[in-house]
Amino acid sequence: MQQVDNAIKQQIIGEYIKTAAGRAKLAASMIQPLRLRRDYTAVGRKTFLVEQLPDGALPIYDKDPEVTAFVVGEEGENILAIQKPRRVIFPLFEVASNPEIPLTQIKERRFDLIERSQDLAKAQIQAAEDERVFAVLDSIAVSGFDTLPGQTNPDVAVVAPVSPAVLADAFAEIERNDLRVARIYMNATDYADVRKWGRDILDIESQATLLKTGLQAVLWGAQIITSRLIPVGFVYVCAEPENFGRFPVRTELTVLSADDPKARTIGFSCFENIGIGAFNPRALTRLVVTRF
Repeated sequence: MQQVDNAIKQQIIGEYIKTAAGRAKLAASMIQPLRLRRDYTAVGRKTFLVEQLPDGALPIYDKDPEVTAFVVGEEGENILAIQKPRRVIFPLFEVASNPEIPLTQIKERRFDLIERSQDLAKAQIQAAEDERVFAVLDSIAVSGFDTLPGQTNPDVAVVAPVSPAVLADAFAEIERNDLRVARIYMNATDYADVRKWGRDILDIESQATLLKTGLQAVLWGAQIITSRLIPVGFVYVCAEPENFGRFPVRTELTVLSADDPKARTIGFSCFENIGIGAFNPRALTRLVVTRF
């Protein structure tokens, strides 16, 4: 029965890809599954408050005049530090992915067209978002803004293994500013130290649905999230997203047909228009772990 269903599905896909209208329908059918998958597994979107911008609205936010805001630039390639204005605008930029599948592979039925395209686009868009989010966190940590009056030092040197006392001090650096720690980001190598603490300190999250989102455990009410994009030796302790920064979204994930007849490929253009920035650097403490 499964083989019959797959055969019918492949036949329908084969008919759709023959015409431009059919390929447009395939592209439209990918929008919702891609959006759900990306939101379900993305790590970076848990750091700042995701905000859908209404038509015509500008991503302008208030900030404390005593601190510096850090935002991703218009091209999405550099981090801007904005210090003096009381209000800061978060530049918007595009994140795009262009999965392509050769027609020969489609004819060989080596994999499902829609499933494979979704997986490729999802991985690329997630990685692009998360790289920029962690770049903002690194910019905050190395900025030296703690030299200003009333600021705290967001970068703390630690000798491995990571201990409960070290993370407790990192929590205190944020909580002294009347903020609450909500997220802890680290590489799996550094999380190995935390895993050895035991269940009397660590609340291990064992549900598969949670582990797929990067959530590994809960410590003193904060979620511990691992990501391979975080370099080994860096741990980010972050306050609640709404008190840390914003992730404005002008155009949610959109999928267009992008065929290349000369290269004999069926392709899709997946893109979104977003902004990323932190208007409260006091909401971060970064631990630098040294291993001998």
